[in-house]
Amino acid sequence: MQKLGLFLFIVSFLPWLAVFFVVPFLPLDIIQKTTLSVVLAVEAEVCFWISVVLLGKEVVTKYRRYLHPRYLWKKIKHFNRK
Repeated sequence: MQKLGLFLFIVSFLPWLAVFFVVPFLPLDIIQKTTLSVVLAVEAEVCFWISVVLLGKEVVTKYRRYLHPRYLWKKIKHFNRK
């Protein structure tokens, strides 16, 4: 169950990436793009909350901290100093 939860947690970020980086460039009209964006956002949230139920709040909080842009930026800056 924990592997499924981690998989769903990672998959929950992919629709958001699609909303920001793929959907705007698709050859669709604005209504279709809006509908697709809403469907992807709902899918992302459903995957995320199912992963929270499977993993527990503590695990998800830990992973979200590691995926926070400020934490990642610190890691990149620290990596460049070595």
